[in-house]
Amino acid sequence: MYDDTAHIGRQIATLRKASRLTQRQLAGKVNVSLSLLQKVEVGDRAVSNGLLSGVARELRVPIEKLTGQPYTEDRKDDSTHRQIDAIRAVLRGYDLPDEVPARPVAELAAEVKEIVRLRGEAQYGKISARLPALLEELVSAAHRTPGTEVWNLLVRTYHATHTLLHRLGYSDLAEAVEHKITWAAERTGNPLAGALAQWTRCATFEAAGDFSRGLRLMDAARSDLDDQIRHSPTGDTITVYGSLHLRSVTLASLAGDSAVTRSHLEAADGLAVRIGQDQVHWGLTFGMANRTTHEVAAQVELGDGIAAIEAAGRWHAPRSMPKTRRGSHHIALARAHLINDDRSAALRSLQEARRIAPQLTRLHPMVRELTAVLVSLHRRSNPELSKYAHWLGLAG
Repeated sequence: MYDDTAHIGRQIATLRKASRLTQRQLAGKVNVSLSLLQKVEVGDRAVSNGLLSGVARELRVPIEKLTGQPYTEDRKDDSTHRQIDAIRAVLRGYDLPDEVPARPVAELAAEVKEIVRLRGEAQYGKISARLPALLEELVSAAHRTPGTEVWNLLVRTYHATHTLLHRLGYSDLAEAVEHKITWAAERTGNPLAGALAQWTRCATFEAAGDFSRGLRLMDAARSDLDDQIRHSPTGDTITVYGSLHLRSVTLASLAGDSAVTRSHLEAADGLAVRIGQDQVHWGLTFGMANRTTHEVAAQVELGDGIAAIEAAGRWHAPRSMPKTRRGSHHIALARAHLINDDRSAALRSLQEARRIAPQLTRLHPMVRELTAVLVSLHRRSNPELSKYAHWLGLAG
């Protein structure tokens, strides 16, 4: 049987009533039409990320209160969740390291490289199993090893840790990591490490619906790299700088600002031409394919499903593009199809996201939301949709 309480709209309705707000009052506070909010609450329209953040802000609840994260009831991800307390303990002692035996820096670098690869492949279970011991070893080595190489490795590992915690829905721990990665980046003397820290930190502003401050943070991060972009525009610098623009695309679209969204997409265009095929540096992906993925998602947030589908027609992902980015593209495409009322295409896109990056897809709140809405809209039995809902844990 399908769990009809699973969709986010039902949670919005419950918490809105608890706050003694009418639908009209909440719609006014988050700047959407009454009709849209009504459709979201009954499960006939998928919530957007911008609306989700806005509702959480106005109801003064963490966003996970609406999404239901972390999804600990799904046995398929038990092993991934099981390491959270160990990760929490290591993060707590970031500046009070135990004297644990440390491998040579070259060996640590090889393991961090593998963690970064696993992050791109959305292999969260494998990451969580290795993180506690690796973080403890890196923190200890960073305090005892001369130079900045281990601090750079720690920055990359904190970034992967943040991704894991954010994807699982442990927002308190993810925010704690944002402070740790900034602390570690300051000790590297590397502007790219600092930019990655700011890119990571932006997640909290995004989730809180504080889009204007997030945009200011991205502006400041780009300013710190302006000299490098002008005088020594290497592939890693362009990738990080371009990724900061793409983060601004996301923030501007969440804020409903189409002009600022377009300006950052145009800036990303110029940088993507310089870099050629998509590249990955510091765990960030940049190039025309990922730029297009961000345009698709941005058009969805702006409510223009037709423009999103048109943008998707220009998407040509290289085989080297990380699965996290390819899977995210198909999730955004599914949202676009649903806006255009093409339910079959929406389900096909969700199935493709599952094929590419199953754990990313299963843990993604928007995938669960889209599936819940598709179930609500289908008045007749749909075996493929039922199978998908069962895989997500939304049906018994």
